Amino acid sequence: MKSSVLQFKFIKTTLLWTFLLGVVFASCKKDSTPPPTPADKTALEAAIVVAQGLNDNTVEGTKPGQYEVGSKAALTTALNASKAVDADASATQASVNNTTAQLTAAISAYQGHLIKEIAAANLIGFWKMNGNANDSSGNGNDGVVTMGHAFFGAGTPTLTADRFGRAGMAYNFDHGGNIEVPYQTSLNPQEITISLWARQDTIGRTVNPANCYMIAMDRWNGWKFQTQPFLPFFTVRAIKTAAPNDTTYFDRDDAGTPIVPGPTWYNLVVTFKAGVEDFYINGDLVKEWTDVPGNPITVDNINLTIGSDLPTNKYLTVDPTGNWLVDYGGFWTGDLDDVMFYNIALDGPQVHSIFVNQNTL
Repeated sequence: MKSSVLQFKFIKTTLLWTFLLGVVFASCKKDSTPPPTPADKTALEAAIVVAQGLNDNTVEGTKPGQYEVGSKAALTTALNASKAVDADASATQASVNNTTAQLTAAISAYQGHLIKEIAAANLIGFWKMNGNANDSSGNGNDGVVTMGHAFFGAGTPTLTADRFGRAGMAYNFDHGGNIEVPYQTSLNPQEITISLWARQDTIGRTVNPANCYMIAMDRWNGWKFQTQPFLPFFTVRAIKTAAPNDTTYFDRDDAGTPIVPGPTWYNLVVTFKAGVEDFYINGDLVKEWTDVPGNPITVDNINLTIGSDLPTNKYLTVDPTGNWLVDYGGFWTGDLDDVMFYNIALDGPQVHSIFVNQNTL
């Protein structure tokens, strides 16, 4: 009996030690597991520094060096979200990486809204039409008010009220009347931006009503900016940069969005450079062509015309080639004002800045 009691106590003691050792080993195993490695936030924190600097030290506005109005909100939102992830000690590496990518994208997008300075040398013609057809760019590209061809009705541009209602501060065009600007090589650049204000009025027009030319140099053999009849078009004859390196006509030329004839003025802008052609209406990009190879061909001493596709004295009533045939020609019907001609392709913020600054007195 005594032996049985001793055996029972031994078994009991053994079980107790086994249990205690199990607890100890389990505790030791749990304590030996290393905690998760903290996420590497180096790149995120570097991006936060950049974003914070832009957020604190830049301003929105309409002038060069400023950023387009309303563009900072997205940056601020991304910055605040990034700070929250940076402060979260439990944030995973995947979350940190994703947040870093989003903030970097927000920084890049915001920087794209910077309004860059346009060098004075890039403005090669500025016809304000404030009582005359003189060039305000300082380059001496003064225009000459010219009677249109008899086929069109021999009209002459006349001064009219501008978009603000100021008398004699814009020109009205009809029946082929145009403003002719003597040719200079500077008017035939490799990149082009044309910005102008237009009010179209085609009521009663019967001659080539679809060919409404605002500004051109040697029609389709050079370049031309028109509406057809209300859809903005810009056609450039260019030299292909790829084999066989010949010249071709580029018909990637419509803006995709028409204007409405009547009392409304529009700011119409087209930009062209090898590879890209963009159309803007009232400061907003409405169409971008990205398959436009080549540079504009050099035009052979043909005067630039505002309000028609060719100088009046270049039209022919008989021309087998069609290049000078008056029957194929066209002219603007309505008003034009503040015609600006640049030798670079302006970017979106620059174009929008022009619209905003010219939309009010």
